Amino acid sequence: MIETATTAPCAHFQKVAWEWLQSGEITRTAHLLSPLEELAGFNYGFIYLIAVDSQCVKIGFSEHPARRLRELQPQYRGRLRLRACFVGDRSAERFAHRRFAALHVKNEVFLAHPIIDGYYQTSRERMRETLRQLHVCSHACPQLNARLDLRMLGTWLSR
Repeated sequence: MIETATTAPCAHFQKVAWEWLQSGEITRTAHLLSPLEELAGFNYGFIYLIAVDSQCVKIGFSEHPARRLRELQPQYRGRLRLRACFVGDRSAERFAHRRFAALHVKNEVFLAHPIIDGYYQTSRERMRETLRQLHVCSHACPQLNARLDLRMLGTWLSR
């Protein structure tokens, strides 16, 4: 099928959705984000906030924050906990590091502060608004990938 202006968004979405489903990485953020945010993370990644202890947090980037948490755990005495995340790229991580430079402790560790929590909440809401404006195929869209069940995907994303 030749892509036209109307099928191009469907083709792009169905390609990304198919790769995401095939990857098996459907709960990369320990169910902190919606399925649509998880899907968008397949193209971008996530800026995560991990509680290191009661006074410090780690701000970082990963395509799989839950796995990253498990990788980091041996380096810390206390139990790490994934507190928040939002869809973003490495430049968003660098921006967060610069924004909270006054709270910097070492490496990617910062003093825990309500302003950081607020930043994560606002950034996530801003990204969710952007994602709501993206084309998300429905069963009314042309089925360009025969292996992708758009009805199933629509049900999954509406949760």
